Amino acid sequence: MVVSRRKIIIFCLFVALGVLVQGRTGLCEEKERLLKESAFLAGYGSGKIEEGRYHPLLLVVHLGFDLNRYVPEWDGRLSLYLEPQFNPVVEPQGDFEGGIGVGLQLAYPLTDRLLCYVLAGSGPHYISVVTQTQTQGLLFANTAGVGFYFLLSKDSAVSVGYRLRHLSNAGTRFPNGGINNNIGVVGYSFFF
Repeated sequence: MVVSRRKIIIFCLFVALGVLVQGRTGLCEEKERLLKESAFLAGYGSGKIEEGRYHPLLLVVHLGFDLNRYVPEWDGRLSLYLEPQFNPVVEPQGDFEGGIGVGLQLAYPLTDRLLCYVLAGSGPHYISVVTQTQTQGLLFANTAGVGFYFLLSKDSAVSVGYRLRHLSNAGTRFPNGGINNNIGVVGYSFFF
């Protein structure tokens, strides 16, 4: 059975919506809640492979888990994040990526309604693209990023950011030239 890309994207959007709604209606008391952020991010990446350009469209669910309880003197937000994602590749057309990122994010308030953040993470990824410089299949996505949250209320924000991502298989197979992407992201977050 062949599943169209459109059906996969729609399914991922419904999963993301379900995660956002679940986080908003959770029954945990606020101070006991580990999940402190639920967000949907979309982004566009630009990179190169031997055969030409490599442009993924990111569709990411960002789940932030509170680590501030371990650093009580910190004025910002420290979180462990999980980012399940499914990313259609715009160029070369017809390819896709999927995986999960795990990392740390530090967010610090600049004003009442503006926070800046920095993040770094890694995680397993699968790519379908066939290229001379990188083996197809299971890879690792290493990501570093910066950005801003613009608070709409104490419970929600829109975000903009930049990410630098490196995809490679950590030398487990050859070729392993890696694929680097510059990625712009926008998102909508709920905070708990």
